[in-house]
Amino acid sequence: MIISRITAAAEHLKPARAAEAYAGQESLTFVRCSVTTDDGLTGHGVTGRFLSAEVVQLLEHGFNATATGLDALDIEAVTATLAKKFNPRQCTGVFVSAMSALDLALWDLKGRRLDQPVAKLIGGARGEVAAYATVGLPAFGETELVEACTAALAQGYCGVKILVGAGRSLDEDVRRVRAVRKSIGNAALMLDANCAFSVAEAKRLATRVADCDIAFFEEPLRGNDLAGLAELRRAVAMPLASGQMIQSMTWFRDALATGALDILQPNAAFCGGLSAMLRVLAMAEAHGVPVTGAGGFEAASLPAMAGHNHGGMLEVHGAHAALRARFATHPECRAGRLQVPAAPGLGFSLQD
Repeated sequence: MIISRITAAAEHLKPARAAEAYAGQESLTFVRCSVTTDDGLTGHGVTGRFLSAEVVQLLEHGFNATATGLDALDIEAVTATLAKKFNPRQCTGVFVSAMSALDLALWDLKGRRLDQPVAKLIGGARGEVAAYATVGLPAFGETELVEACTAALAQGYCGVKILVGAGRSLDEDVRRVRAVRKSIGNAALMLDANCAFSVAEAKRLATRVADCDIAFFEEPLRGNDLAGLAELRRAVAMPLASGQMIQSMTWFRDALATGALDILQPNAAFCGGLSAMLRVLAMAEAHGVPVTGAGGFEAASLPAMAGHNHGGMLEVHGAHAALRARFATHPECRAGRLQVPAAPGLGFSLQD
């Protein structure tokens, strides 16, 4: 099964009103990648949001010329060949974004060739994965925020996540967290700062909502600074989580080695694909640290989280509603649990 052609395209989708203020208009820009083999089989992958034009150029020109003629089933060999040419000093950014889309497409091809869901090829640990809903978007006032959270829980999601540090004062964030906690009872509640705070600011927020039983505080610090995360973790009881946009295997290694986090959050659409995500899962399992999906693109990460024994729950992001609508097929979320598709491959496809 020899690679004959790689194509890629960037798309920008108009977000729903609730997502318009979420990380700017770039929040729904993504890149789709297709890998076609000499026997006419095609696999699909995605990456998103950052460096989209550069990712497309690298996939279509650089990767196409280098990977053509390689065996699509030799995913590790393809990765090594491309890394040697385009990333010899193991930098991150555009190369890892492009590799994320390509790696997903190669796994999709492998599943299609072997007529098996990729989750089963990885290990088939479970047929469904619990999902939590990120519905506490910045555009919502307090009433809308509470309604969105209670509605998500009524749909069966195992918990809800709300945004903090998104332009409101600390007092306002505290009031919003308390309002949601009061409305949802004992259901799981998570916070996400999208790297908005200093260590001191994150400590203040965590201290003021310490009695709200927060399941985890995601990306609390600017730059995902590991030394700062380790300091924050020592100072507060609230579990800390991060990693959704990280593209460096050494960052995940160091996060585990330094005890900086309670939960790792790799995302196959960003970290280098399923192959990289499986390495993170193995490291986390060895350290006894849970893995929870974040960053959207849940269809891309589902095979790893369902296939690997150490996989945990996944995020269904409210800001990605327009992206999910762009798919022709997508894993079903039934009673708050993402179902592993029975179809061969990754289990998702994009509309033409």
